[in-house]
Amino acid sequence: MVIPVLPSPASHGPASPEPEYRPVDLDAVADASVDVFEDPADVELGERRLHGLPFRFGTPERAVVRVDPRTTTRVPATGPATWLVFAHAVLEADLYRGGRVGDRVGSYTLEYADGTTHTHPLRQRFEIGPTPRRWDDRPLPLDWGQTPLLARNDAEHVLMDRSCGRYDQAGARLVGIDDPQSQVPYVLPYRFYLWALENPRPDADLTAVSVTADEATLLLGALTLSRLDEEPFTTTVAREVLLDIRDGDVDETVEVDVDRGSATYVYRTTPDVQDAAGLPAGWGAPRPSAWPTGYTKISASPSATVTVRRGGHPIGEFRWADLVAHDVLSFDWGTVRLPRPDQNWVRTRVRDAAGRPVPCRIRFQTLEGIPIAPYGHHAHINSDGGTWNLDIGGDVRLGSHTYAAIDGDCEGWLPAGEVQVEVVRGFEHEPVRRTVTIAPDQGHLDLVLERRFDARERGYLSGDTHVHFMSTHGAELEARAEDLHIANLLLAQWGEHFTGTEEFTGHAHVSHDHHTVVYAGQENRTNMLGHINLLGLKKPIMPWSTGGSEEDELGGGLATTLSHWADECHAQGGTVVLAHFPVPYGETAALLATGRLDAVETIAYDDYNVTEYYRYLNAGFRVPLVGGTDKMTSEVPVGLVRTYASTRTPGATTGPAAEVDHDAWCAGIRRGDTMVSSGPLLWLTVDDEPPGSVITGRSTVHLRVELETIFPVDRIEVVRNGEVLHTEHVEAGTSTHLLDLPVDVDGSDWLLARCFGSGDAGARHTDTWARPVVAHTSPVYVSSAPTWERVDREVIDTMLAMVEGARRHVTEEARTRWHGAVRHRHGEPDHLAHLTRPFDEATAALHARLGASGTS
Repeated sequence: MVIPVLPSPASHGPASPEPEYRPVDLDAVADASVDVFEDPADVELGERRLHGLPFRFGTPERAVVRVDPRTTTRVPATGPATWLVFAHAVLEADLYRGGRVGDRVGSYTLEYADGTTHTHPLRQRFEIGPTPRRWDDRPLPLDWGQTPLLARNDAEHVLMDRSCGRYDQAGARLVGIDDPQSQVPYVLPYRFYLWALENPRPDADLTAVSVTADEATLLLGALTLSRLDEEPFTTTVAREVLLDIRDGDVDETVEVDVDRGSATYVYRTTPDVQDAAGLPAGWGAPRPSAWPTGYTKISASPSATVTVRRGGHPIGEFRWADLVAHDVLSFDWGTVRLPRPDQNWVRTRVRDAAGRPVPCRIRFQTLEGIPIAPYGHHAHINSDGGTWNLDIGGDVRLGSHTYAAIDGDCEGWLPAGEVQVEVVRGFEHEPVRRTVTIAPDQGHLDLVLERRFDARERGYLSGDTHVHFMSTHGAELEARAEDLHIANLLLAQWGEHFTGTEEFTGHAHVSHDHHTVVYAGQENRTNMLGHINLLGLKKPIMPWSTGGSEEDELGGGLATTLSHWADECHAQGGTVVLAHFPVPYGETAALLATGRLDAVETIAYDDYNVTEYYRYLNAGFRVPLVGGTDKMTSEVPVGLVRTYASTRTPGATTGPAAEVDHDAWCAGIRRGDTMVSSGPLLWLTVDDEPPGSVITGRSTVHLRVELETIFPVDRIEVVRNGEVLHTEHVEAGTSTHLLDLPVDVDGSDWLLARCFGSGDAGARHTDTWARPVVAHTSPVYVSSAPTWERVDREVIDTMLAMVEGARRHVTEEARTRWHGAVRHRHGEPDHLAHLTRPFDEATAALHARLGASGTS
């Protein structure tokens, strides 16, 4: 039901008239100064609103009514009242010196105009308790967690600023409320306890309240009378409220205040799951630049006034009882609505066709667009704020949608009625997007997630070469949920911040089902020479960063090079990958020239980066391509860009992959038998040989490409020597496609396959970098001659220039001069000679390549 449009708050009176709660004037009986408290300077007096109720405290000279042991003080309180709300406390701290909970410390006696009375006892830690101390000599305040069981503190929980605050309070902001537990030293948030006494005779006028103290001193700071037929402090659980702001945008500046209750931050509702054009279920929806609908959760007394603000300025208000009565209220500024409140605690199970648990990502939302997180997960990661190195592990946000990574089971509240649910697991399972109906008495929900394709049966394992900021077990959970076999968790240095130090073990962490491996390696970095991933390390290789900021500490010196890191990694049997090839573009040419790279990594298909890769292939460098996410945020799923590498025995072209094994996967990378994907699966063979193979002495070869995809794919391209040889269009709605193509060979060529998501510009993911949907294989090398050889003089000349420039950076620009006597980690007496040696080796190798080809 929609009530008529109401005017803005400026044109009508307050929604909550003051006579509903009437503060009593205690000036005539207040007889103790504020010095009665341990810290009088911090005691707030005068007119105050506590939990939305008005109170009148005294002055510093006459702050409280003090009732000493075995005495009585009569407090005038006249007129009718349904409730009496006392702000009181016990002066002595005897409760913490052997006193007992429940001991009577005094009483209140209500006196009526007809001469009758009613007495209610005051018991320690029931209706009243000792006023707090600082307890400076104790690590834990004795009154913390021992406040009265039937009363409330005079301090209220308030929302912290959603997006700003001191750096050292970043963790506290995740709590939402201004929580004294997060403050060091402990700050007293209250002085009195608010206790509401229901008047047994609300129709009889009061004349006074007699306060009697037994063996303790009682302090009465304020008394307020209520004429409302409602509990002064609500005990109702918060419920969701939808806000539709006319001609507006729900962003972080939109807030809701409740004077007699509480409200959470205002969050945007999420777009319908059908709105993610070009992406299958479970892969998010773009975040709109503006969105007029949001929601908050409110717990309030019926008389509460709810105020909607933007940028701190009120745009509208309404009475909570009116909304509860009508479900919908319309105003000139917008509409507020109450969704159906019925809900059940539901245990959800995701199983495969055989009934086995399936780790996956899952999300629920109401038909109104309110997301519902399984318990222990986020509906809005970091309140929809940034997540760089924050809230990493267990949850993923893709555009407007947040998903929980689960092991196949989760539980939590779901609304009765229709609920939308998405379930997804990587690139090889058919994602689920459906609307389910939760019956009024339903406590379980069963969902089936079926495998559509199986790369492992083809002999390939999937892995992410580049993951940051996660724990080992967090990476395992997310990898299992993404059907990713291997996650390389890379330790790194960021100035004076070191991440992942405690995760390094020197061996693989294997999940209990032996389907997932997490291996803590390193990304070693310099600000100019580049970044390099060191996989499969047995011992750390230090330093992790060098050369000063941004990666190393400010003003730091250049202690080593990527080439030396690569040598140490290889000495341990590890695998060396150039991170996010080719940038930072410094030592790249030297590493390739000297054969120190086992692979180059792409974190997103980009014409420039791919063209640079093709240039090096054209120059005769047979280097595999791998994929990783460079995950540093919850807005990137582990394995969004992943490497499929063969773990078959060399020479074997069929058969499933062996057990999930990090060493075998790395060996497949080094052989070049890889395919990089951000969604589609693309399998290439040339004369039945996989990527990385060298096929010689043939004038014609037979190329075969198989596509398997849950993502819409527009086209498959076959690339020869950097040029598109053949384009194969894929029909809409196709999930599998086969391409057979004979290719003539004249000289030494390389062949690879790639495919792209559908759409004019190609489909893009909704992760933080909006990466394209693409798959790209490593090359097969074919030659009509007995050997495969390629040289491109222009590329080699460019490489020589890059090597010279990088060497000069080391000798002329980098900080290489330490003060005092220095013994470097490498132990060589000539530090500059150590740094420049790899560049001299690269120059010699490139000239030798030119000489061997007869082009020098």
